[in-house]
Amino acid sequence: MQISLEAGSRRIKEQEEWAKEIFPTVHERLKQAAETLPRDSPAQPFVDALTERVQAQADTTGFVVLHRWVEILERHFPPRLPDLDNVAE
Repeated sequence: MQISLEAGSRRIKEQEEWAKEIFPTVHERLKQAAETLPRDSPAQPFVDALTERVQAQADTTGFVVLHRWVEILERHFPPRLPDLDNVAE
């Protein structure tokens, strides 16, 4: 059991080290891919939110707390305000 725990711990540490090493390169590829989309694409808010979320994760220890997630989503998917020209009497 001790050997299994140590092996599992070692694998997790190796995965973390690998991820920290490769993350900047992968994140850069994400940003470059996002820049190729037309700015008026319907997917743009999703791409912008994902890119910002990935950056937020990079800026932390790897965990984005809920309130930060909500801030990102609110920024890219704001609530729709009532259309004052189309209000039923």
